[in-house]
Amino acid sequence: MSNRRTMTRRQFLRVSALATAGAITAACGGAATPEVVEEPEVVEEPKAEETTEETTSASGYSEAPSLAALVAAGDLPPVDERLPLEPFVVGPGVRIVPEDLDWEVGQYSKEGEILRAVTSNPTWSYPCQHALESFLNTPEHHTGPITGNLCSSWSVNDDMTEYEFTLRKGLKWSDGVPVTTEDIKFVWEDVVLNEAITPIVGSNFRAGAKAGGEVMDLQIVDDFTFTITFASPTGRFLKTMGMANLWNPYGFLLKPKHYLSQFHKDYITTADLTKLASDEGVSEEEWNRVFDDKGGSWWGGGCEHAAEAMPVLRPWIVKESPEDLIIMERNPYYWKVDTEGKQLPYVERIDGVVVADPGNIPAKIIAGEGNYQREILLHTDIALYKEHAAENHYKVDLDMVYHNAPVALFFNLNNPDEAWREIVWQKEFRQAVNAAIDYTEIIDVLFLGMGDVDPWIPDVNDKDEANRLLDSVGLDKRDAEGWRLYPNGERFEFRMDVRTDPLFIQPSEVIKVHLEEVGISVPLKQLERSLWGEMRGANELYASIDWLDDCNWPYIQSDYMPNSRIQWAQLWHLYMQTGGEEGEEPPAWMKELYALDAEMAALNPNTPAGADAETRFAAWFMEYVPVLPLARDVKDPVIVPENLGNVPHAGRSSAMMFAGEQVFFKS
Repeated sequence: MSNRRTMTRRQFLRVSALATAGAITAACGGAATPEVVEEPEVVEEPKAEETTEETTSASGYSEAPSLAALVAAGDLPPVDERLPLEPFVVGPGVRIVPEDLDWEVGQYSKEGEILRAVTSNPTWSYPCQHALESFLNTPEHHTGPITGNLCSSWSVNDDMTEYEFTLRKGLKWSDGVPVTTEDIKFVWEDVVLNEAITPIVGSNFRAGAKAGGEVMDLQIVDDFTFTITFASPTGRFLKTMGMANLWNPYGFLLKPKHYLSQFHKDYITTADLTKLASDEGVSEEEWNRVFDDKGGSWWGGGCEHAAEAMPVLRPWIVKESPEDLIIMERNPYYWKVDTEGKQLPYVERIDGVVVADPGNIPAKIIAGEGNYQREILLHTDIALYKEHAAENHYKVDLDMVYHNAPVALFFNLNNPDEAWREIVWQKEFRQAVNAAIDYTEIIDVLFLGMGDVDPWIPDVNDKDEANRLLDSVGLDKRDAEGWRLYPNGERFEFRMDVRTDPLFIQPSEVIKVHLEEVGISVPLKQLERSLWGEMRGANELYASIDWLDDCNWPYIQSDYMPNSRIQWAQLWHLYMQTGGEEGEEPPAWMKELYALDAEMAALNPNTPAGADAETRFAAWFMEYVPVLPLARDVKDPVIVPENLGNVPHAGRSSAMMFAGEQVFFKS
């Protein structure tokens, strides 16, 4: 592999606290060599609650008292045997940029110190969804600097076609079984390339990150090293492997073979397959459904109840739990330490408190059942949460912002209604809608003024300009009630169908008022989630509100593409993905977006070429406004225990949970 730039971790951060703790080993998160402290006296058959001090190993690593008790009882190997040869070291600026967090060494939680998050999803909790690990690491939501994470080292050649990765030696699954490239080979050959499990190989495995690109070549070098080669430049693979540390967990290419093979048709006998199908209530031909349920799905992290038994690499393990609770406990084989050699995570247990209705979340929190919450808290409930903060020993933090817009207005450009298409395809119509919307009012009403107008679209707020543009696209006639008419004389309706969630309902109600002020009739329907999903799949939506990760555009997230969110131009996307064999041919301006996306998919974002492509993408979006983000950098109400440490004072709230292994309860 020629012209390679090696990108292993630099000599770790030098801080004064390490003066007595020893030096930090280089190369992708080498471990600190902390000062050895006297071990506490070990009593016969100790219990976790009886040990209150952390213990330090011969190599200088320390562990939580609960784990030390298990070691003393002979139920767990010593910490030196559980950690890899070079643990990943968490310190200042490693997981969250230093300007957002004054990082400090933490302490292990004590009995009763539990983080609790309320969720309306019965299959996984927010902390579990965020407790993801990737092959590579950058500070959350940032494209660099890139270091290893699960990997001890990695490299890529100049044209972004040849990658090499080396797993940390001594890395172990949560059940203590070593992680090797056998697990990589298993996923690649028996999952990704197995049509029963993966009918179509995803674009993340293809050259240029294109659906029609050539499938990458994966070669196993030895027990820890593997190479990946693409037929053309594929810089977007950096994101797939973990750049920005968002929702790109290792499970797409790394799963525990020793566990999942018992559910794989190619690894079990015919008799075992028959029994497996019978036990799970499926036919033998549906064995792949069982495989997915047991942990083979995209998340691959065992967040789902059906996958509780699957070994993982994240900080906590989902334990057997009642239906109204999702219990996560510390992973004894977690492979990260802090700068003093303490094995992470600091917090022993995190609970997901399940409610049937999102409307019940505030009641649970003010009753003291939730103390670790973000993203789903409404700004209109902030006063309520603050009123009950002292009695429940939590605080309402308003220093951080959402990881997304958080929501946007989408036009469905491919709805089969020809009259609708004739209007909405004109960029002047979308510009008119943008001009009619008062984004500042939306921010004031929905988010108590705690946000900014989004920079991807023009900030116009001019009803006269909106009226002028609407007249220009053929909506210049009105009926007796003052509503605008199609050129054919029928009333033009801007139909909005939204899910029954306040985060979608509230902005749609404000937008309805704004558009009606310029003569646009806006029928608004609230739909149950599954019905809304059916309408989206059937291409029946006209307009809607959905999530948007625009603050991570265009290299970390790409939900600006027509197949994302409400799937706002799915027929055009189908045409582009099938080379014209299916779908409908998009207009030239939409093909420009695909060309830009293909260019950005090939590039390393941390280069001048990457910056130039982003500038041209921004100009395209500003002109054509196919999607309208409703806000930017909205303060996200975050609830945390009043004594929780390593909580950021700025930045995105998701970073706190993505880096949850470093939060701790202060004495």
